[in-house]
Amino acid sequence: MIGGIILAAGSSRRFGDDKRKVELPSGRTVLEQSIRNAADVLQQVMVVLRFGDQPFIDEFEPRLDLPNVEFFRAPDSAKGMAHSLGNAVHELHDWDAAMILLGDMPYLKSDTLRALLDAYQANQAKAPIVLPSKDGKTGHPVIFAARYFEEIEALIGDVGARAVIDAHPDAVITVAVSDPGIFRDIDTPEDL
Repeated sequence: MIGGIILAAGSSRRFGDDKRKVELPSGRTVLEQSIRNAADVLQQVMVVLRFGDQPFIDEFEPRLDLPNVEFFRAPDSAKGMAHSLGNAVHELHDWDAAMILLGDMPYLKSDTLRALLDAYQANQAKAPIVLPSKDGKTGHPVIFAARYFEEIEALIGDVGARAVIDAHPDAVITVAVSDPGIFRDIDTPEDL
């Protein structure tokens, strides 16, 4: 199975408020739209939140009603993104691969996610790392075969999994897409 991990355990320092709760013109919040985009395409989605986020979950979960979505409070979320991601990957026992998504990227198109899945499945025997590219520049999300989970768990600090990608250039498959959403994250109110 290929599932999705949505990283949403950051502190929104640059945004100035909890950007996960900010409403988009559609009426959905940034995080809700990001989750729905993933849940429409993936069999299972784990939303990674801060360890102290139970009140957020209690408030947010009723808005979703999606059976393939679960919330996970990362015990080491205060140590940075790598730790939240590592905590989540540690929980995966029957996944063949994980698509790592960012909770502040609500503009990703479903077609992009499907194209990444198709590329992964077509190359599954090679244990690939699959990422989208537009105009020669790579973006998010990234699919990692389970073979890389241990390396992801070992990451430290407030960084993503770029080091794992860089360590395995022969495994990387890029998928050309026309979706500007692969770059568009919400870091400041102006990004909305």
